Amino acid sequence: MKSLVSIVIPVYNKVTFVKQTLDSALNQTYPYLEILVINDGSTDGSLPILESYARQYPEKIKLIDSINQGVSAAMNLGIKRAKGEYIQFLDADDCLSPDKIERQISLLQGKASAIIACCEWVMFRDDLINQMHVPYGVFGDFPSGLDWLLRAWNHQEMMQPAAWLAHLDLILKAGPWNESLIINQDGEFFCRVLLQCKGIAYEPNGKVFYRIPGESNVSQQKSPKAFQSLLESYRCYEIEVLKFEDSLRVRKALKKVYQKFIYDAFPEHTQLIKIAESYMESLGVKERTFIGGPKFQNMSKILGFKNALRLKKYLQKK
Repeated sequence: MKSLVSIVIPVYNKVTFVKQTLDSALNQTYPYLEILVINDGSTDGSLPILESYARQYPEKIKLIDSINQGVSAAMNLGIKRAKGEYIQFLDADDCLSPDKIERQISLLQGKASAIIACCEWVMFRDDLINQMHVPYGVFGDFPSGLDWLLRAWNHQEMMQPAAWLAHLDLILKAGPWNESLIINQDGEFFCRVLLQCKGIAYEPNGKVFYRIPGESNVSQQKSPKAFQSLLESYRCYEIEVLKFEDSLRVRKALKKVYQKFIYDAFPEHTQLIKIAESYMESLGVKERTFIGGPKFQNMSKILGFKNALRLKKYLQKK
């Protein structure tokens, strides 16, 4: 008996992109799929498109029309309605390569439900031909989710959420998406998923195509509320991972997470930076840690982290 995969797609005002996303889900070579599309109160004409697809592909697409509650609530609603053994999350402006799910299901066959699959993700703007590859070290097999998290945090890397394919049991064990967050919801959620998993299997051929955000999305991600939520998500990392393993290697990686927050928030968000510094101090890591590219790390070693940030901002203004 082949495993059913539930593709969960939350949609909020993605009229320009959602057709391409739905087509990429429908064009999967793996046939045992259900596509759960959650309309999160869209106001831009997305809903008629979703209704048309649901009528055209009634055996595949299940449309759930909801009031606007945010992406995390939409994800949680999709999980509740899912009938699949495996869960594939997919944002409404991103795409999957046709073989993505089939290759990952094949990789997971015979493995425990606590093993999670991942693949490479690449960036694109308008068409899938012009792709930008990201040379991340997180693209690979890992013996545990914690090892993956430490690699990501130590090197400021990330995984696009659609790159994962996880068993429903693993998803449920991790708990629901955090509906109080407005940014990095996926990072916080998959932190918990990965702490529950027993290993990561990397599939090298399937791909996720991540659409580079437009200017309006970027500006929203830099708002004070977004930075506050980002810091809250990092605090959630700390709480969850220290319950799993309280060690120097974990605390050093968490220190780098807070350093990266300060790096991104400097100099505008002074109060949040102070809070992040207090979190960093409470970790008790005396050893100096360095983030960023080689040039910034060298500046930090000579000038100190905050002075290197000041110099970086000064040089950017010139």
